[in-house]
Amino acid sequence: MKICPNCSGEIQDTFNFCPICGNDLGRPIICSKCNYPNEPNSKFCQECGEPLFSKLKAQPQQKKEKVNVEIIIPEPPKVGITIEFPYSTAQSFDFAIREAKKFETFEQYGEDKKALYRINVFEDELYRTKDLLEHLKGWRKRTVYCNGEKAVWDDIFRFFWCYESKLTSYKPEYYCFGYENEYEFNIWGCLMAGMSFNEDSKWFTYGKWVNDTGDWEFNKERIKHELAKELHNYRYCPAINLTLIQEVLEALPRVVNPAKNKNWKFMETYGEDGTNTLMHKINEDGYERIVYYNGVCPKGKLFLKDISDNIRKKLPDFINA
Repeated sequence: MKICPNCSGEIQDTFNFCPICGNDLGRPIICSKCNYPNEPNSKFCQECGEPLFSKLKAQPQQKKEKVNVEIIIPEPPKVGITIEFPYSTAQSFDFAIREAKKFETFEQYGEDKKALYRINVFEDELYRTKDLLEHLKGWRKRTVYCNGEKAVWDDIFRFFWCYESKLTSYKPEYYCFGYENEYEFNIWGCLMAGMSFNEDSKWFTYGKWVNDTGDWEFNKERIKHELAKELHNYRYCPAINLTLIQEVLEALPRVVNPAKNKNWKFMETYGEDGTNTLMHKINEDGYERIVYYNGVCPKGKLFLKDISDNIRKKLPDFINA
């Protein structure tokens, strides 16, 4: 074995070049003290006796530093719903990638653990992402954008559970009208409106008494506002029909007097409630009793004929049954 005069690495005698640093072992060894050119196999300077190198182990080569390549991620599309998620150690990660790649809009930015994945869909095809969302369930680092603006996850996808309940119901075409629960019966065509057509619904108190003879005027602006507020998080549901909702609201009578229209009845309350309460005296078995009304509500389903005759869309058959 011999020592490389350049890096002090131990190498075989037969080597002409150092395999560690590439030094030419046939070149003269220059003395660092007197600059005398010594024979390649010299250990001490032939001129001044100075040791030409110390017998040290070769120093390990320094690792090359990795160059960080900047990943350029474009802004989310300004149209549609964008779902974005990063690399994850979750067991469902590979399945999520598989589902995401089914979309033509699939994009990947970066590699390995720094990768970011993204798809974009139109609002009317949002339900197609249900399998992807199932694999992203519980992930902290997942993001959704609506028309380029960051949005709250549940505000976009909240309709999923209700729509899936509709698809698995006994009669899906009737489900949204409250077919399976009389308390949820409605002609808006959406359970999530929270405004059923039963006598206990609060929205029948949205209005005012026009006079003391029982003419009730619905406040349609407030009803419209409440509908919009309740349905906002379900606006992307494939089953929702905003045109039907608007037509039903327009067909709802502006003024109703249950004393004249037997399809409606007064809503009795427990006491006087400011200007929105109508006081009425009734005789029962010769005794006079004072009752208070704070609105009107349908009496059965006969009122539906007047509404269905004034809308273009045909209501489900069970509604008029």
